[in-house]
Amino acid sequence: MKVAIVDYGLGNIRSVVNALECFEVDVVVAPTGADLDGAARIVLPGVGSFDAGMRGLRARGHDAALDRLVRERGVPYLGICLGLQFMFSGSEEGSEPGLGWFDAKVRRFPDVPEAPKVPHIGWNDVRPVGNAALFRNLVPPFDFYFVHSYYVPNEGDAARHACGLCNYDIDFVAALERDTLAGVQFHPEKSQLAGMKMLETFLFNR
Repeated sequence: MKVAIVDYGLGNIRSVVNALECFEVDVVVAPTGADLDGAARIVLPGVGSFDAGMRGLRARGHDAALDRLVRERGVPYLGICLGLQFMFSGSEEGSEPGLGWFDAKVRRFPDVPEAPKVPHIGWNDVRPVGNAALFRNLVPPFDFYFVHSYYVPNEGDAARHACGLCNYDIDFVAALERDTLAGVQFHPEKSQLAGMKMLETFLFNR
């Protein structure tokens, strides 16, 4: 099975490559949208800022390819961290439009003395919502590793498709799924056994 990792020119995707190579799949790095063709699974690990990332996706033709393959043909997709946030209409981090697969805007955690420190870094519990396909092979409670300053609010379109919630002074969407779309705010590749089990579920049980 070919698993394509979207490369839009920012950051280090090596840890995601290493994690996926632990499974019996053909992992390929896709520097352009054309390189996504033929993939049975697509993973978009997000690193950097929202605007720079979206510009990178568009410059390399990934946005059109993702619409064609994921939205039209139903190739299973997993967005990780910023890769989750790209699925929304936009972000308070910048002005670039997102992919628009969900009708909501990503927000920044409050950076005030009485609130928890920003960014949110470290291990935190994720509470499954409903019959979450991503977590079907995990037994709650479970926790994952987070590094982020922006979050998906648990409201509207995001709340309707949330399959995992986390609390960092406020509840936010830690994971969501709709049809063949899935996204997580945490880093499964850095989350030890729970993260690897979740990746295995995405690869073989969706």
